[in-house]
Amino acid sequence: MPTSRHVRGVWELGARSLKPKGEYWTDDELLRLGTNTDVKYELWNGKIIAMPPAGLKHGIVITRLTAYLGIYVLQRKLGELADGQSGFRLSMEHCFEPDIAFISRERLTLLEPVSEKIFHGSPDLAVEVLSPSDSITKTELKMRLYLTYGSRLAWLIDPNSKTVRVYRPGQDFELLRADRWLTGNSVIPGFRLSLARLFEGL
Repeated sequence: MPTSRHVRGVWELGARSLKPKGEYWTDDELLRLGTNTDVKYELWNGKIIAMPPAGLKHGIVITRLTAYLGIYVLQRKLGELADGQSGFRLSMEHCFEPDIAFISRERLTLLEPVSEKIFHGSPDLAVEVLSPSDSITKTELKMRLYLTYGSRLAWLIDPNSKTVRVYRPGQDFELLRADRWLTGNSVIPGFRLSLARLFEGL
């Protein structure tokens, strides 16, 4: 599989050289960035940012939470989960790929049939899991942007400290430690998962 360094125009002399054809990146241009490369990209303030690969602990936490959330959501037909390859276009200048995203059944009914296009808007629940290369300041800004553009709940998970920052519109974040429970509030009603179970053995 070719990497970014094998795709002409992605890296030249160590600098990013990706630019849109017009004033803004179109959805089709963003989707084509993933062609013939194993690099994940996001759109930040109108600029393309390459996302480095994460470690094993990062992937384990995402997979565990996806499993717990997925079973709960699908059995109750509450909506759908999307993984970190799915793009969410918040604005012309921001397109993110949250590690886990939940979209409610009510919103999905407005989109049927679900397509391979980028989703316009923020997911109802956005989840980001910190990796060693992530800046907490920048990731916190991302969580605020999710809320600004329509997310009703956002979780920022730190596998190293075994904590979760819970973001809700119009509120300061709530810090949950290992003896607490992660809950879906009104976004995923009834969902509860202990952080001790999520981080067990890590």
